[in-house]
Amino acid sequence: MLLRIIQFEPEQDKTHVKDLLFEYFTWINSMWSQEFKMSFDVNTSLEECLAQLDEFMPPAGSLLLGKYKGKIAGCVGLRRIDAGIGEVKRMYVKPKFRAKGIGRALLENIIYEAANIGYSKLRLDTAPFTKEAQALYHSLGFQDIEPYLEKLEVPPEYRDNWVFMELRLE
Repeated sequence: MLLRIIQFEPEQDKTHVKDLLFEYFTWINSMWSQEFKMSFDVNTSLEECLAQLDEFMPPAGSLLLGKYKGKIAGCVGLRRIDAGIGEVKRMYVKPKFRAKGIGRALLENIIYEAANIGYSKLRLDTAPFTKEAQALYHSLGFQDIEPYLEKLEVPPEYRDNWVFMELRLE
């Protein structure tokens, strides 16, 4: 089997997740500098994210890893943001593993997890430059919505240009 989707296990997978998230934040920072002429401290963002990993743990959350040919290729997280509403965060596939269906498999699995937890809606936010990700989200039924404010990490001055989506699970 080329691709396996596995549940994050803190003891054995913490280093993999730290490496993935460091790469994710480095990429986001690079894109933000190009698109918005702004940057942030990658290490600070990484530490903040790692400190919040418990939000992505059962029973209200999930953190999945995609393993391709035995190598960690990507991740996706799910956390509770309101009664009946989950949020997809930190969806990332390493560039060398893209276009192999890993992102789709991760997203399909996190949607399944959200439904099993009992969420009626699944939300996400994404930057305007993530065109491939947006196409994937739309292909699985996500619809564009107005900005939502629960646990929002998008700086206020960029919200008007940001993309917010929702999937109804009922």
